Amino acid sequence: MRPVVIIGVGNVYRRDDGVGVAVVQRLRETGLPDWVTSAVSDGEPAQLVELWSRTELAIVVDALAVRAAIPGAVHRIEIDAVEGVHAPSASSHGLGLGTAARLARELGRLPERLIVYAVEISEYAFGDRMSPAVASAAEHIAEHVEADLADFEAALRSLPPVATGER
Repeated sequence: MRPVVIIGVGNVYRRDDGVGVAVVQRLRETGLPDWVTSAVSDGEPAQLVELWSRTELAIVVDALAVRAAIPGAVHRIEIDAVEGVHAPSASSHGLGLGTAARLARELGRLPERLIVYAVEISEYAFGDRMSPAVASAAEHIAEHVEADLADFEAALRSLPPVATGER
């Protein structure tokens, strides 16, 4: 099985900003296949690039700070859309995923496929509890990530075997 990584971006001590970490924790508790690695990150672009390098699929969950946020609203974004994000407010972590994706492309270290789940947040003051809407979104995202993994595995199983040249 080719490598897959799930990255939860956030800070559990900044309320809703901990949504990415919460998703990874939930997935770890329910059990991940042995071909999946999970990690948490503060969102620093070089760290994200290192975490998803040499993977076929990277799934990133991050908080999204926007004006007039609808807390708990979830956006599923594929790599091309992520690269188009230029506004620093697109992520709650400074430079954001768009910067990391552009950096990875320049370095030749993009995963073959990148899925981002971005959750709109409104509460990022100090504290360790997410708002009910964002906590609920974390549960739903974890279910969607599990479905993404199942789809990925099914797609790999449907591919013809690769010839190794050995007899």
